[in-house]
Amino acid sequence: MDPVLQPLTVAPGVDARALLDAYRARLGRTTWAHETPDTLMAPVWSAASSVARFEARLVALFRAHCKVLHALLVGASQGGPWEEYARLQRGGGAKSLDWPVLGEDVALEPSLLLSDDVTRLLFGRPDIVLGADGPKVVETNFDTAVGGQERPDDIWRMAAELFTPSPDFLATGRPLAGMRDYFAELAEGSPCQVHWPMKNDDTVRRELAPLIATLNDNPHGVEHLVHYAGDPLTPLRTDVPSWLHRACSIYSVNRDRERFAALLAHLVPVVRGCTVPVLLSLLESKLFLAWLSDSAARPVTLTAEEHAAVDALVPWTRVLTLLDGAARERVLRNRGDFILKKTDSHQAKDVFFGCNLSQDEWSSLLASRGRGAGEGDAAAGLWILQERVRPREFHLLEYTDAGAVERRTGLSCCPYLMGGRLRGLETWVTPFTPSLEMIRRMHFVAHFIRREG
Repeated sequence: MDPVLQPLTVAPGVDARALLDAYRARLGRTTWAHETPDTLMAPVWSAASSVARFEARLVALFRAHCKVLHALLVGASQGGPWEEYARLQRGGGAKSLDWPVLGEDVALEPSLLLSDDVTRLLFGRPDIVLGADGPKVVETNFDTAVGGQERPDDIWRMAAELFTPSPDFLATGRPLAGMRDYFAELAEGSPCQVHWPMKNDDTVRRELAPLIATLNDNPHGVEHLVHYAGDPLTPLRTDVPSWLHRACSIYSVNRDRERFAALLAHLVPVVRGCTVPVLLSLLESKLFLAWLSDSAARPVTLTAEEHAAVDALVPWTRVLTLLDGAARERVLRNRGDFILKKTDSHQAKDVFFGCNLSQDEWSSLLASRGRGAGEGDAAAGLWILQERVRPREFHLLEYTDAGAVERRTGLSCCPYLMGGRLRGLETWVTPFTPSLEMIRRMHFVAHFIRREG
């Protein structure tokens, strides 16, 4: 099972009270302290070889997604269930996320989606539950802004200061250092500018300031500039190459579309393109998870490695309206084993855990969401059912006001994937009975990558 997690060995006789107080002092200086409990979880670590195997499997899953997209672009017909998924996609089940001014960006050559080079376009933060049978990808989040990275980076740094692990734990795996490396590789080590369009929000400004300062502290002359929608437009440099980095979600753009359109119109003439082509926004839809989970609907071009990655990483996932009678009856009868989600849900909106509903509520929900779009129906859209992943049990050390105690818990672990590489890991406590509180108030665990040899 990759990544293999181990608790970091804590020195015997450590002063638990002093450790907790030092952590709280550091946490209080962050901009997100209110979003997490203030008790301290002892760090975990994974060996670099384990992380490399995990990365290879996630890259194979991304390639499988790209092959679905390629078949759609070239109009390949594969018959059977494929046609049902293609029909849903054409009907808006996996909408092209329409960025103003950018439109579909520069056309993406379909052959690129089948090439080895496509992995350089992998950028995202999959949501992964560490289940009893191994890690399971419950949302891919491919082609997303990889937001909130300052949180796991702060946790990584604080744990490095407080627990003082040996250098082999610190050589790699710091999330923001990995992000800085990604942009340096994108620029091929030469000076450039990276323009980040962003929603105009005071909280975002406070959180981004230290992140941008860290990224700009590099020896390559890679300069990151954040442009907040609605701020006065300023002259732009043209003496170095520039990239447009879609740093916020299309959901933020659509809430302030007019001002984002003006900002993007100002930026586009000086940039050579987006860090990730707009067309790959299609892969954000959870329709693709159902498409690949259904083995009868997969592209015929998938390799054995890609089939194995899908089988290992993706829990059983199906489109609600495509369920046959037997499958629908199983889902109806065993509500505690399933989760209902909208294909374009964002930040856990439109997500329902069957185990948290009564049988009548679950039955009513399946019936209403299974009817499809209707006039004036706020719940209209495409919905998927996903088998609930029960987290594996971990035993971690937690520093609390009552002292150091062992905590029996589940974990979720989200890798930051940029340019086809795993750059760092965000890990947090996951309750055995799912609750949206685990998303609204995440309890982070520092995660180191131990270099071997």
